[in-house]
Amino acid sequence: MYSLCLLSLLSLGAYVTAKPNACPILGPAFPAPTEIGRDPTFIAATQNLTAQIKQAIESGELAGNSISVQIFSGSDSYTAYGLSHTDHSVRNGSVGVREVDENTIFRVGSISKLWTMLLYMTFNGTKHFEEPVSKYVPELRSPYNSSQQIDQIEYVNWDEVTIGELASHQAGIPRDYAFMDLAAMAPPQALSRMGLPSLPKSERLPCGNAPFPPCNRQQFFNGILDTQPIAATSSTPLYSNAGYQILGYALEAIAQKPFHEILRERIIEPLSLSRSSHSMPNPTLAVVPSDLTSSQFNLDIGDAIPISAGGIYSSPKDISTLGRAILANTLVSPAMTRRWLKPATHTASLQVSVGHPWEIMSFNEPRLVDLYTKAGNIGMYNSIMALSPDHNAGFAILTAGNGSFSLPLKLSEQVVDIMVPAFEQMAKNQAGQRFAGTYALEDGISNSSITLVTDDEPGLKITEWISNSVNMGQAFAAKAGLQDTPSLLSMRLQPTSLKSPGRVSFSAVIQGLSEQTTSGPMLSACLTWLELDSYIYGNVGMPEFEFNLNKEGDVVSVTPRALRITLPKV
Repeated sequence: MYSLCLLSLLSLGAYVTAKPNACPILGPAFPAPTEIGRDPTFIAATQNLTAQIKQAIESGELAGNSISVQIFSGSDSYTAYGLSHTDHSVRNGSVGVREVDENTIFRVGSISKLWTMLLYMTFNGTKHFEEPVSKYVPELRSPYNSSQQIDQIEYVNWDEVTIGELASHQAGIPRDYAFMDLAAMAPPQALSRMGLPSLPKSERLPCGNAPFPPCNRQQFFNGILDTQPIAATSSTPLYSNAGYQILGYALEAIAQKPFHEILRERIIEPLSLSRSSHSMPNPTLAVVPSDLTSSQFNLDIGDAIPISAGGIYSSPKDISTLGRAILANTLVSPAMTRRWLKPATHTASLQVSVGHPWEIMSFNEPRLVDLYTKAGNIGMYNSIMALSPDHNAGFAILTAGNGSFSLPLKLSEQVVDIMVPAFEQMAKNQAGQRFAGTYALEDGISNSSITLVTDDEPGLKITEWISNSVNMGQAFAAKAGLQDTPSLLSMRLQPTSLKSPGRVSFSAVIQGLSEQTTSGPMLSACLTWLELDSYIYGNVGMPEFEFNLNKEGDVVSVTPRALRITLPKV
């Protein structure tokens, strides 16, 4: 206990003072903005985004590609921004739509994995993450003899592979079985030029690639059980479509229904997704670059269709609706959504983590913001959906044409560069209008007040805090050994996401500041999470603040809970 208290004092004073600016706790700096489509900051940002995309179209950067972009908020019932572009090859094509809009059907590729995991969430999904997948998939229950079971190089130990490891690509199993196998795809001469030996007929796969049909369940498991692992479980994330096919079978066992029925009953019908399906829809409603076959719009990959590379068919509007539903907790509880929107493992890049099945991108400007994304690719279709939980907002980009997988990623960079700062500015502006100001108890006795403003740093800044005639800023500065330089003390309020009728909770992040040093991560790390609630008074944390609201939702007072006082807004 003593060591923890000592570390807390160090972090308030000299230890974390290597940070030149306020070091916020992870999470939103302000409450998420609402009514974003009507916000002047949003309108100006999307006008800039539109201009950039149109410039890319006019310059030929997007030649040969049709695209659709959607931006949405979990607090709204509509899409806040939409832009579609139709390539001339589609306008003059022989099949599919002639004009791409928000209702046009695309193939979304591996975004289908996101639908699968959302279905898991509707079955209290994180509950299953620690369970062995063999509990639900009989083909994986002790399939090997005793000597095979101890051979870790040749055989996967399926009894230790969990649903969570499959969902976060940490099962250590191959990316695919039979799909895109070179032995079936390339002619012998091409294989020889690649230095690959010819294979006897007994080693050629019986399914999965033309001219062979897609693998059925028995063929898939026969192949998977004969495939070597490529890493130990939970040692490193390695992307696996085959893992999600297995997850689909496990989900069917949990639900006691076929995948397509679960999908219809738990996502498509509740969200009224009129342009989404797990089987090929009417091509006249879709964007089809070139033709059905070369675009792979009609590619059949068997049981992998609902859950991996082939995946679901959907429209920009339906993807936007799905994103809003996740943010708004329409299908699952807020607690379940918070558990789901978390990293499961790191990657070799500091900016990328992996979730279930999220590809989590971290951005450091204007502060640390995590985007929970899922990208997809199949044939001539590339796509991405991204959510920013801090801002309760997200976007979707669907493309069809001759572009590579990098096309939606490049467009995403443009959206992020323009819209994430706009989301942050909108949140700050709305928080300033709603929460900033002076709160004081004008009874002539207590002499207590607090003044809040917004500035260039995260959170509501406390510029003055008086309690019973005591300057709380000076008191905390003295506690941190900053009595000679009280201006180096930072006090800021961040939302905790805790709410009750008529009340909204914030935490005061109180810390010392100094000039940047060249220290490594051990000394310059942000330790706010470790010491936030270090100061307790009568079993109430000093950082605990509540704003009190009237029936219209306007802020009328603030309560620093440890001080047992409520200060009306002046």
